[in-house]
Amino acid sequence: MSEFVYMLRYTMRSGELESERFEDLMAFCRNAGIDDVMFFIHPMHFNHMTLEETRPWLKAIQRAKPLLASIGVTTSINPLNTLLHESVGGVLKQGQRFQVMVDPHGNRSSAVACPLCPEWRRYIVSMYAAYAELEPHCLWIEDDFRFHNHRPLLWGGCFCDAHLSEFASRAGVERIDRDDFVQGMLAEGPPHLYRRIWLDACREQLVDVAAEIADAVHQVSPRTRLGLMTSDPAAHAIEGRDWHGLLAALDGVHAAAVRPTLPAYRETTGMQYAWNFHAVSRLTASLLPFMTPLYPELENVPYTSYAKSHAFERFQLETGLLLGSKGITLNILDMAGNGVYPEERHERWLREQKDFAASVAAMHLHVQEQRGVGVLVNERSSYTLATAGGKSPGDLAPRETFWAGCLSACGIANRYVVDNGVDCSGAVALSGQVLRNYSEAELRELFARCAVLLDGEAAFTLYDMGLGSLCGIARAEWFTAQFYERIADGRSYAGIANGRMRPFYSQEAYLRLEYDEAATVSVLSRLHRVDDSLLCPGMTVVNERVFIMPCGWENQQALLHPIRRAVLHDVLLGALRKPDCLPPVMMASYAPHVAVFEFAGELERTICLLNASLDEVSELELTGIGPDTSGWMTYSRSTPFGRPAAWREKGETSMQLLDNIIPPLSMVVLRRSREEAECTGARSCT
Repeated sequence: MSEFVYMLRYTMRSGELESERFEDLMAFCRNAGIDDVMFFIHPMHFNHMTLEETRPWLKAIQRAKPLLASIGVTTSINPLNTLLHESVGGVLKQGQRFQVMVDPHGNRSSAVACPLCPEWRRYIVSMYAAYAELEPHCLWIEDDFRFHNHRPLLWGGCFCDAHLSEFASRAGVERIDRDDFVQGMLAEGPPHLYRRIWLDACREQLVDVAAEIADAVHQVSPRTRLGLMTSDPAAHAIEGRDWHGLLAALDGVHAAAVRPTLPAYRETTGMQYAWNFHAVSRLTASLLPFMTPLYPELENVPYTSYAKSHAFERFQLETGLLLGSKGITLNILDMAGNGVYPEERHERWLREQKDFAASVAAMHLHVQEQRGVGVLVNERSSYTLATAGGKSPGDLAPRETFWAGCLSACGIANRYVVDNGVDCSGAVALSGQVLRNYSEAELRELFARCAVLLDGEAAFTLYDMGLGSLCGIARAEWFTAQFYERIADGRSYAGIANGRMRPFYSQEAYLRLEYDEAATVSVLSRLHRVDDSLLCPGMTVVNERVFIMPCGWENQQALLHPIRRAVLHDVLLGALRKPDCLPPVMMASYAPHVAVFEFAGELERTICLLNASLDEVSELELTGIGPDTSGWMTYSRSTPFGRPAAWREKGETSMQLLDNIIPPLSMVVLRRSREEAECTGARSCT
């Protein structure tokens, strides 16, 4: 199998033009460089298939397996349903006496199963044991293996009678009313006992089911790898997902694989996709155990070039490389079973892309080895965040990814820090209510040790916890008004003096802050009403170690602006002077939506430059390269096996100028071994 694996999702309908479909499939695999075919089991509807209904599909896969093996392609199985994605039009079949899922409002699904149901558990375990009889290379569990997002339920479940009985038992009472329990878990103020009960129960139940499935599969086929498709981590947090526990339950001879979603089922702008990629795909990879095999899913609904261009698919594949992926899952063929559309010509771009993908995959990049501003996240934030007394479990979703999207769009290297002990150093960026996961002593140490960036919700959280003094805040309140933001420190940013920035909408949630008299506050911008009267401070630097951007959590992409980007660069380059040992952060010169990722392994240093815009970047300056630019190699679609990187001098600057074109929607990778870094230009060590 190649260094970077192409895994093709495919529908094979038993007995329907079977020989022709096999012939076309094998030709496509050869021409496109496919390494593995993931066969669907009846993907045309959402129902719990009986074993008798499944047998013809399995027999067709069994006939395909030796043919694929003859050309070096492995066979995997991708059943579409576990609990069921949704129940619109779905019904339980005769003899399926499953307990169905119930949402927070008491609405009952017609077919989505409750994971507590013993009969459904016996059913799903027996089905996966039957799939395992074919000894597939990988056997997948779909992303319907979750409590949320099961239409037409409102949010999801499960709040059935069996679950309410479980919740009551955990609470030490005889019974719990559904409405009372939901109100408790979403109650305003300190988290109610019911919230912990809900999250603990969900967290444990999916791990238990995963362990049962894994045991059944590995008893039949010990060497089959289990794989798990995932959704948005913020939604998984609402159901208390135990990422490490879940993967440990699925492990066997081979570590379980994960298929994180690449968040664009249809083509969107590269800018919007990149923002979502940072919030979903990058965060998922950061939450997983180190070295988890990743095969991100390139989804394409409804599976033709009318939904997504080849150019955008190539871009998505390259973003997946930033996760340290071992391959890509390709959902690019019609799930109806029509086989390969010859006019689509996917094999062209797949064949052209593979050498570059394999070269980067061989670098063994890991999100845990990234450098840059640390964006603090916590998988247990749904346990601690404060709500406004909402009506949906959706109110328990963390909002902790703002800085990853903002810094990346502004060309500032960053990384996710997933640590229950707040083991941060250097510059750390905080958003949402992530700070509620930590003790006062931990937070005091964090603010003493690190330079800190706060969004409005993080600043308000600190104030609400009674710790506003850590960032000089004496009073904080949310407001909405018609306003604009104006630079107030007398400096020019982005070449503009007295710069102004207007919100996306006429009214935006913003945090009005008053600072302690004892705090040293540098006011970088102020908010003004449209009649020019002063509202409050905007961006500030407090005590030379805390930067506050007091924005709310809505329409945060609208904050991206040349002036704000320049302020961020300036702050990280010098305004945050304490702690004195603040390590340098790699940053790029002005190129909107060109993100910088720095990976530092023991033997190599790697820099990835991702262009999410439709503009070509002809040259780019980078901080942190150092004065010696020898030994760097550059990899791209046009130079998949690498060539010496071209650098040019550009006056007296702390940046080095990379003389390399970065096409729209593409990535360029720079790599230098530690050995090369220690060598002189004379290459005396060769």
